[in-house]
Amino acid sequence: MMKLLVVWLTLLVVLSEGSRVLMVLPLGSPSHKNLDAAGRVAGSHHYTDLVASEAWETIRKVTGSFDVFKMREASGGKNINSEVMKKVIRNLPEYCDAFLRDPGVRSAWHTKPDVVILPAFMNECGLALVHKFKVPFIYITTSGLTPWTADLLANPENPAYVPNQYLSYGANMNLWERTVNTLVRIISPYLRSQLVMKRVEGVVQRFLGDPTVSLTEVEKNVSLVLVNSHYSLGHPRPLMPNVVEVGAMHCRPARPLQDAQLRHFLDSSTVPVVVFSLGSTIRSQQLPLWLRQSVLAAFARLPYRVLWKWEGAAIPDLPPNVITSAWLPQQDVLGHERVRAFVTHGGLLSLQEAVYHNVPIVGLPLMSDQHLNVRQAVTLGLGRQLTLETLTEDNLYEAITAVVEDDQYRGRVKQTSTLLRDQETPPLQRAVYWTEHVLRHGGAPHLRSPAANMPLHQYFLLDVAAVLAVAAAVLVLLLWWTTRAVTRALTRALRKAATSLLTLVRSHVKLE
Repeated sequence: MMKLLVVWLTLLVVLSEGSRVLMVLPLGSPSHKNLDAAGRVAGSHHYTDLVASEAWETIRKVTGSFDVFKMREASGGKNINSEVMKKVIRNLPEYCDAFLRDPGVRSAWHTKPDVVILPAFMNECGLALVHKFKVPFIYITTSGLTPWTADLLANPENPAYVPNQYLSYGANMNLWERTVNTLVRIISPYLRSQLVMKRVEGVVQRFLGDPTVSLTEVEKNVSLVLVNSHYSLGHPRPLMPNVVEVGAMHCRPARPLQDAQLRHFLDSSTVPVVVFSLGSTIRSQQLPLWLRQSVLAAFARLPYRVLWKWEGAAIPDLPPNVITSAWLPQQDVLGHERVRAFVTHGGLLSLQEAVYHNVPIVGLPLMSDQHLNVRQAVTLGLGRQLTLETLTEDNLYEAITAVVEDDQYRGRVKQTSTLLRDQETPPLQRAVYWTEHVLRHGGAPHLRSPAANMPLHQYFLLDVAAVLAVAAAVLVLLLWWTTRAVTRALTRALRKAATSLLTLVRSHVKLE
């Protein structure tokens, strides 16, 4: 989460007309940068990368190490996400202030862009630049559509079948899951408003010297949301025209490996190869000793070769079938014909790459949306899931051999890969097109739903329900009054007729 503090001032990057695009990442992991970098033309150098190095040092001093395994211990082994959010939210104002004042990003304040692009979560500090320049801006979500982003554009998000991205629920939720999902759906935008927006807004007001700045109002002007998702890896759901799925836009065909050691390790293998990586933020060297020993023992038993993304010092007694590398060209490795399984933390980018390159997974989710991603992968038959609580030497060995040897996993991954690739336009081109569309049409207000500006009582038709309820009540009352009046009239008529008849009978009796 806190690895990089970056602003990109991208000049002539993806837009053929030479527009200036300001990409702002006050807070994000390298994977967020990788996704957002997908728009860059291969080999292009028409961009400037501005790194907020002083801000990063400030944040590092404030937060200390960002070790999810230690945070798991601090939470009693129950909820890493809560520990992560506590650490991030607690220090968010300091992050924002350090970022806005960093000398490394000073030039971004003096060059007006044509459009601003922001990640949609924990990067609200970047709205300060949107306010300053008064230009259209685009949100990009790196891990699915967040509830508050959906609300900005009035995108339908029914909690009956759309699981919250931070809950490990599938589309077919039971009653309890739907109840929790609904409550989280209602509460999460409010919590974000109170814990994030208001606190960051105060920092921005002080920095700009303007107490009237409202980031809530600024972000209502969002022109477009690019969502890193695709229905083949999730669930079909309704999307407004200004909510565009661009999932897997960073994926590409594998290229020849440039690293001689990696190339020889893979090319010379006569057995399947397993790749193990915990992504760009979580470092394998942070693994607790007991967990590292279990992983090594399982790898040593495998009748395969293992390529491990390991960032620390050399591992003593490394099994002969295992090699480590501090960095992997992940797509080039996953696209190699010898690779048959991917042991992954379940980050969305890694999952998309695995499916794109037809590699079954063994998921070990640790935090954030990883639990939902891995559960969905298991539901789709793309692999197996382990947890820190269930990870043992035997379980890891069994899970890896299962996804390698059982052709059903590879078959399901191949089918899903076909769906992921079978799109009307490549997702990267789609992202470029819609960014250009926003630029061409001054923010594209014609894409905005009228529902985005409706008060809740109108959106949920509460006023219509009230009118119908009143109309129904009036109708019932009218029917009741009419029935009562008719009944009374009939009663009086019957009484009068009865009285007349009785009088007539009595008169007849007297005459006789």
